[in-house]
Amino acid sequence: MVDHDTLDRFDRYCELLDSLTGATPVISDVEPRVAGDGPVRAVSYIGVPEPGYATGFTYGLSLSSHPDWGPRGRELSITVRSDDVEWSRVPARVVAALRGICPFNSGQVLGYMEPYVEGSAMNSIVLAEPAVECGSGLLDLSHGEIDAKRRDLVEIIGVYPIYSSEREFVYSRGFDEFWTLGWDRFNPARAPVA
Repeated sequence: MVDHDTLDRFDRYCELLDSLTGATPVISDVEPRVAGDGPVRAVSYIGVPEPGYATGFTYGLSLSSHPDWGPRGRELSITVRSDDVEWSRVPARVVAALRGICPFNSGQVLGYMEPYVEGSAMNSIVLAEPAVECGSGLLDLSHGEIDAKRRDLVEIIGVYPIYSSEREFVYSRGFDEFWTLGWDRFNPARAPVA
C-alpha cells in the first residue's frame, strides 16, 4: 500500500496543488486508523479561492487502492466559506478513519457520530465533483519520462459538509435529488434543507 509513498511524491503533489490554488498550504498530519497504511495529511489553503474561504486537500488516500478506482488513486478536497481551518482538515480525518474500507465514490454520503467542527451540527459529508478546478481532472504525480501503464494519476473527489437529516435524505431519495435542492454548498453555517 505505501510502497510509492516518498517525499518526492508528496512534494510533487503539493507543487501541483500550489499551482492550482496560487497559494502556499499549511500541512498537518492526521493519525491514521492503521499506522502501517502510511501517512494521512491535511493540505490546507486559507483564503482560497478567495478571502473568507478555506480549501483543504487530503494526502494519503491515494496510497491505498480500490477496485472502483481502476489504475488511479484518489484524494479528497473541500472548499468552505469559513475562516475556521478545521473545516479544511475534515476530509483528512475522514480518510484517516475510512481508508481501505470506503471507495469514496461521487454521490456517496458518509456520516460521523459527532459534529466535524466545534460549533457546527454538521456531522456528514456528500462526495461530488470538487469545487477547485483540477484541469483535466487528474493530477499526475509521476516523475520524469514514464510509460503510460506506470503513471501515478490521482483523481480529486469533492467533499461537501451536510447534516445527518440530509444524509438520510440521500439514502432515501438519492444523490441527484439532493444535489439539485437549493442549498449553499460552501456555507457550513447554513440551515438544513432536508
